[in-house]
Amino acid sequence: MNTLTLKTTTTALALIFTALLSTPSTVYSSGSNKQPVTWYQIEVILFKNIQPYELDKEHVTIDIPSSDQHFVLVKGKPMVSNQLQRLDPSKLTLTKSFNALKRSKNYKVLEFSGWKQPLIKDQPGTPLIITSGEQYGPHYELEGTLTFRKSRYLHLHADLFMADYTLGPAINMKSWLLEDDNVAARITQLNDPTNNSNTASNASRSMMLNHIIEQTNKTNQAQQGDTNTPDLALSSQDADTNYTASNIVHLDESRRMRSGEIHYLDHPKFGLLVTIEPTDPPFVYNPR
Repeated sequence: MNTLTLKTTTTALALIFTALLSTPSTVYSSGSNKQPVTWYQIEVILFKNIQPYELDKEHVTIDIPSSDQHFVLVKGKPMVSNQLQRLDPSKLTLTKSFNALKRSKNYKVLEFSGWKQPLIKDQPGTPLIITSGEQYGPHYELEGTLTFRKSRYLHLHADLFMADYTLGPAINMKSWLLEDDNVAARITQLNDPTNNSNTASNASRSMMLNHIIEQTNKTNQAQQGDTNTPDLALSSQDADTNYTASNIVHLDESRRMRSGEIHYLDHPKFGLLVTIEPTDPPFVYNPR
């Protein structure tokens, strides 16, 4: 994936969004080498293969490169410069492919989206953040970036990760505090009236400890009369919800594209259909 410097990206984004304030659908950069900004309608279908897939190669970790600038898709009107509005599904051309995948027993559609995006010729593309499928804590079933750019041809770089997630055990704060020997020793010191060191700090920590134990005791008492009451240790307030990623696969592929054609990028575990074609800007501002 191309690494974007802040200077280059800022210039590119400034030119891109100048197009929103121009009457024609093409705007030119300043200077001797004027480069046009062209708008494209891009559509993507992301889907996974229902059939089980087990890795038979080296371990893969989720490593999504960071970028100074990126695009994100939003349902409503864009409020900031890096937001791209999702198009109405009725205006998309991949609807037949989407319906066919939905009917198939072999695939599950994770994302069907379309948007309008400006591209500047011979400029590095700005990554579009992809988060699709089920959410597991801070992660999604499928996540990564799609980067479109324009030179002599249109180009797409797909950098996507897909993983299976399992829920790990929650941390019972009371058990951790009382069963760990080192922590238990410090607890004894906190409640020892003869210990005068760090009085303010110790008092604060002691109050926190008492609060945790008090809340846990209240929950245990409630559970005696109501077996359906969830354990406080499993709630979001007093537990760390841990998800473990496994069977991670990585699709890192670049593709030269022609406008109006449907391109298919695949992996044994998931795939995507992509199409891109010139379009009018999302709106035109006419100064008076």
